[in-house]
Amino acid sequence: MDPLSDMLTMLTIERVHQTRCETSGDYAFRFGPFEHVKIGAVLLGEMLLRVEGRPQPLELKTGDCFLLTNSQAHSIATAEGLPERDGKEFFAEHRDAFGVVRFGDGPPDKISIGGRFVFDAEGAAWLRAALPPIIHIPAASLHAAPLRMTMKLLSAELGGGTPGEAVIVDRLGDILLVQVLRAHLAATGPDEASWLAGLADPRIGRALKGFHDDVAADWTVADLASAAGMSRSSFAERFRARVGMAPLDYLTRWRLQRVRRALIETDLPFGTIAARNGYRSRSSCSQSFKRLFGYSPYDLRKGRGEAEGRGKGEERAEMTLPSVA
Repeated sequence: MDPLSDMLTMLTIERVHQTRCETSGDYAFRFGPFEHVKIGAVLLGEMLLRVEGRPQPLELKTGDCFLLTNSQAHSIATAEGLPERDGKEFFAEHRDAFGVVRFGDGPPDKISIGGRFVFDAEGAAWLRAALPPIIHIPAASLHAAPLRMTMKLLSAELGGGTPGEAVIVDRLGDILLVQVLRAHLAATGPDEASWLAGLADPRIGRALKGFHDDVAADWTVADLASAAGMSRSSFAERFRARVGMAPLDYLTRWRLQRVRRALIETDLPFGTIAARNGYRSRSSCSQSFKRLFGYSPYDLRKGRGEAEGRGKGEERAEMTLPSVA
């Protein structure tokens, strides 16, 4: 599995709910801080996205996509200076039986889709560490063509009330997220430092691919440098500059993310999970795990069992992708 696929699979999106918004006329909506990652796409028209802490609004045009990754309060408006209404309340009042938000007189001159991806808390932190607060993919970008195709499919499905809509929309939402990350990855500058920036570096990316292909192998910095086609010292320096941490620190953190996920999702013995992720000793894995997450593998499994007992017969926590914001 390539590193980006491995990472996104491990971060786990449990469920995604998306909303389509069809409007005419002017408006301005304010949305408060939110959890996790919010995505939006403009299918028709133009609008302004103003994010708290950012001095200038982002001009969005037909075909543009954006990602908000840092829980920022923000507003969506058709023009500057309009009085703002509470977007969450207004959308709740104007959402029809199929989940489409409609308002204004006459045919819509602005259509957008949007929502929020809710990740596992540790996964969300890992993703946020790799991304800027705002990602904007203009429709004119060289890397936007796949996004346009996905948005066209989402536009056809979302809010139609047809059989299987929820499944298709969920899958397309996942695809849209990956495509936005791909487009951002292609435009990543040399001064950025994160695991995502590391994937964009040809040499560091080769080393990361080798590691993600075989996480359980006994990797050393020299092995990674060899995969990258570099000397050990040059590789270590370049890795830290591009990824933002030392190579072995990255290996440890990712292995422990995998250990954590396996403890949550499987009933495999802890020793088996540790061995499958490169640990020759249960105690070494357990100690590293507690240092990183602040609790032991045993505590995590115990907490999972208690939560399953309490939640038996109840619906799992929902991951929502609200509308235009």
